[in-house]
Amino acid sequence: MSANDSKREDVSKCKVARFGNKKVIKYSDEYHHQRTKNNESVKNSRLKAKERQKQTESRMNKLAEDNRVLTERVDTLMKELQVLQSLYKELGQELPADAVQALKQINIQ
Repeated sequence: MSANDSKREDVSKCKVARFGNKKVIKYSDEYHHQRTKNNESVKNSRLKAKERQKQTESRMNKLAEDNRVLTERVDTLMKELQVLQSLYKELGQELPADAVQALKQINIQ
């Protein structure tokens, strides 16, 4: 029996772990090295995912605030528009043609 055959028998008796296509004897130095690398990779991946989640939440909160501000602005402008329309009606005047056309474009009459 050669030294190579002897090694194969030893390996076949031991538990083997797989790292990609590579087979490694469990609890060997190489196995522990691969486990350490894998654990670090998993840790980094989870940290990146948390950071992406935080960035997404931050962006979502900023967009929600922007939306709230814009909605308030639209409400304010709509109130101003109603006041101006009522003033024109009280004075018995027609709205300017360009104003009527602009209102039609945004579906407000």
